[in-house]
Amino acid sequence: MDGRIGIADAQIINLPTRRCSITIEVALVTAICLTFVFLVIGFARHSSATFDETVRLPAGLSYLRWHDYRLNTDHPPLLKKLAALPLLSEKVWPVDIGTKETDSIAIADWRKLPDSRSVLDGAWAAATVDYFEQWIFGHSFLYGLRDETMARLRRLDPSVTGPYTVPTSEQLSKADFYNDPDALLFRARMVVMVLGVLLALCVYTWSRTLFGIPGGVLSILLLCFDPNIIAHSGLVTMDIAVTFFILGALYFLWRVCCRLEIVSVVLFLLFFAAAFVTKFSAATLIVIFWLAISGRVVSRAAWPVSSAIKISLDSFFRRLIALTGLFLMALLTVFAAIWASYDFRYAAAKTASGAATFPIEQTLYREAATKTELKRWPSGVMPEKRGNFEDRIAELAQARPLTLTGSMIMFAVKHRLLPEAYLYGLQHASVDPLVRTSFLRGRYSTAGFGASYLWVFLLKTPLPAMLAILTTIILTVARGIARTWHFAFIGSAVAICCLSVSIFARVNVAQRYLLPVYPFLYVLCGALAAEWSRFSILPRRLIAAITVLLIVVSCQFVFCPVWRPEKIHPHYLAYFNEIAGGPRNGYNNLVDSNLDWGQELKGLKRWLDDRNITDPIWLSYFGTADPRWYQIRHISVPKVLGGYLFEAAPYSVFEDSGAPDKAVRAFLNDLRPGQYLVVSATNLAAVYLGPQTRDVWQHVLASCTYVDHVGYSLFIYRIGDEK
Repeated sequence: MDGRIGIADAQIINLPTRRCSITIEVALVTAICLTFVFLVIGFARHSSATFDETVRLPAGLSYLRWHDYRLNTDHPPLLKKLAALPLLSEKVWPVDIGTKETDSIAIADWRKLPDSRSVLDGAWAAATVDYFEQWIFGHSFLYGLRDETMARLRRLDPSVTGPYTVPTSEQLSKADFYNDPDALLFRARMVVMVLGVLLALCVYTWSRTLFGIPGGVLSILLLCFDPNIIAHSGLVTMDIAVTFFILGALYFLWRVCCRLEIVSVVLFLLFFAAAFVTKFSAATLIVIFWLAISGRVVSRAAWPVSSAIKISLDSFFRRLIALTGLFLMALLTVFAAIWASYDFRYAAAKTASGAATFPIEQTLYREAATKTELKRWPSGVMPEKRGNFEDRIAELAQARPLTLTGSMIMFAVKHRLLPEAYLYGLQHASVDPLVRTSFLRGRYSTAGFGASYLWVFLLKTPLPAMLAILTTIILTVARGIARTWHFAFIGSAVAICCLSVSIFARVNVAQRYLLPVYPFLYVLCGALAAEWSRFSILPRRLIAAITVLLIVVSCQFVFCPVWRPEKIHPHYLAYFNEIAGGPRNGYNNLVDSNLDWGQELKGLKRWLDDRNITDPIWLSYFGTADPRWYQIRHISVPKVLGGYLFEAAPYSVFEDSGAPDKAVRAFLNDLRPGQYLVVSATNLAAVYLGPQTRDVWQHVLASCTYVDHVGYSLFIYRIGDEK
């Protein structure tokens, strides 16, 4: 029996490894994890709030402080609650919120409200009926201006009627804001970083169990020095959390399949449930479970059972019954966890007295109508045709159609089988990606790209990691290791994760949806230790040194071109490998969360300060962090060109009256030689703005000189030809 884990079956893979003392092993793993922590902290401190963080964190605090779940139903609440825990002891504005239900405030009205508290309360009241209100709430929560600040600004400029109308060229100080959003976000990001460290330790443990210490070290190195893992371990989003919980669930399921023990069963159930209350995509675990255990069910190898469990698993049917029982227990645990995560209350709004508040039924009708209408648009719906498409959707929805999924959700709503906020988020998860523009290597589509995630993998994965993965696949097949149920178990998890991503997220092309695949691949890469151990001592040391060097260097530099490597730290979110042409060429391949998620406002402020640029710049920023918080004096371009959502541009009068063309013409007339123009990569590609916007940007940039970039995602131009 294997003394390390007490599992005889694990000896099926017999890989010789040299003995290493526990002290050295712990020191080595600790050093790798501490380096990972250092890199994550560097990224987290450098980055301004990304697009989704400004709603995730405020929502999490509202769950904990006010026990109300109306905000950000896009995902279940576990990670958001965990991230908000450090904020409970902080003096965060507001201390309370108006929980009395009032009339909803229309989207246009919030721009006219006189102070941040009015905007906050209005968005809170309207959040159950209007999806965009959560973003207004999040912005007001993090970047709310003090009443005394508003009073001072009104005295200086009578045209200031509220936070939305504060001139963007006004120099504000951080004392003018109620909260310190950077400090709040950093504390919350550290919670996610801890989950990233636990993910690394789980990868090491699994790989070490299979392949010994060398295999474990290789696996944890690949994970901890993956720029994509580093970046998302420093953001308040669900991706690293669900990756950890999925890996943990399958690791303990694997342990159950090695030896049926109560501890492994309990931990499997906890991780399985945690994944489901973190992100809706965790539903893939249901399919992974059955595919992963199939190899164990049909395997002729003995299945040891703990002495505390009085059953025998010596036949196919007994194994199948035992695993079916485990699956049913997992579903019951998920059911209980979902209710517990919403305080065992059906109604999302605490003051709703059990009454439904979300327009679930109407949204499901819209989902069915959308799917029906999309059949008439095989090439997708581009932004310029969105108006006609929406009119047709509204017409079809009047017939009250329902899909099969919609009917199931309506049944759950009618009988209150699950919390209202969970059901509303579930239906939103199914309808949100249906009509969305995606961008891949210079092409645009609202129907998605068939091989999109293969390209994402090829462009965003470090080359040493990609080489290790490819070599592992070849060697496991050649050596026959892939025939063992251990490899079938892990391989099935990889296959289903990839398949689910390609099917359910083909329109929203984002590398973060692939994150759950990487830990499994890196665990499998530990098998390379078998080949490494075949060499004598000197070649082994040389190979180990070269491998470590390649992994570490590839995390910090991209050699494209070879003679002029591009530095990555601390811009890990913008990482692209040599195949993509490096991060400098990233905007030609992928945008949005793959490159440009609003994270570089701090870098822009440093760039301006280093050059003593004090005049307002023109700004087209794709993000939700507030440039005014960073004292970036700017003039926002028209919204149709990517102007900031939460502030008035000089052209709002045209846009509010439905004349965006006039706003664009006025903007073009206001451009003056010598002024600086800063454009986010996503807005420059006009992924969500349409081809007309791309034409405008081409026209503008034809008379501009490229100056520099900030973090590979913000492009800086000087208007006029270079002198």
